[in-house]
Amino acid sequence: MALSIDEPAPQVRRLTLNRPERMNALDGPTLKDLNDAVRDCTAAAGEIKVLVIQGSGRAFCAGNDLKWLASGVLADRAAHMRHQDLMQDTYERLESAPQIVLASVNGYAVAGGFELALACDLMIADEAAQLGDEHIRRNLLPSGGSSQRLPRRLGLQRAMYYLVTGRRMTGREAADMGLAALAVPSVQLESATLQLAQEIAQADALALTSMKQMAHRAMELPLSDGLRYERWMQHRYRTQSPSLEAGVKGFAGADKG
Repeated sequence: MALSIDEPAPQVRRLTLNRPERMNALDGPTLKDLNDAVRDCTAAAGEIKVLVIQGSGRAFCAGNDLKWLASGVLADRAAHMRHQDLMQDTYERLESAPQIVLASVNGYAVAGGFELALACDLMIADEAAQLGDEHIRRNLLPSGGSSQRLPRRLGLQRAMYYLVTGRRMTGREAADMGLAALAVPSVQLESATLQLAQEIAQADALALTSMKQMAHRAMELPLSDGLRYERWMQHRYRTQSPSLEAGVKGFAGADKG
C-alpha cells in the first residue's frame, strides 16, 4: 500500500507515506489516497484529536513523482492541472482540519514534500533532515502553497532567499528559524513525535480546534480584529463545552495547593 494508516495512541491517527523506493514521491494514486485519508480524519473530529504525517524509509516526501509525471501526465495539460488541484486541495484540507496536524520529517522533504510539511500545524524534524522548495532549480513553480506559506512563516526576505535559490535547510536550521517546532536526533524522531501527539491529545477536542482556528486567523487579521475574534471564540467555547468550567476549577484547586 502506498499509504499506511494506524492509530499508535488513543485519539491519534498516523498516516505513513509508504513508497520508500520512490522516496515517498506523490503520484496520482498516492495523492488520492492521502486526500481520502485526510478527509476521513476530518470527519472523525472529536474521536481523533491529532493527525501525524510521516514517511517511510529515508525520506518524508520527495514531492511530486517526476517519473510518473513524465510518463504522460505532464503532456496532458488537463490531467496535470487535476493533479495540481488535488495537491492543493489535500494540503488545504490538512490546514483546515479540526485536528492538530504534526509533520514528522525524516530524511528529505523537498518541493511538494516540503509544501506538505508546511501545510501541517507543527513540524518535528530530524536534525539532519534536508528541507527545501527546490522548484526553481527545475524551472518550475510551486503548486502546493510554498510561495504563500513560507513568507508567512519566515518573513519575506528569508523566504525569498530559499524560494529563488532553491537551497535546502537542515532540520536543525528549520527549528532555529522557527519553521519547525522541534529538531531531534533521527533515532528520537518517532518517539518524540508520538510523545508530543499524546500530550496534545490530552486536551479537549473543541479547545484544540478553536485554538488552531484562532492561531491561523492571527496570520490574516489586524491585531484589533484578531482580539475580537479571540473573544468571540472564547464565548462560543463557553457555550459549547463543559471543559472550560472544569479547567477553571482545576486551576483554582491548584492555586489552593
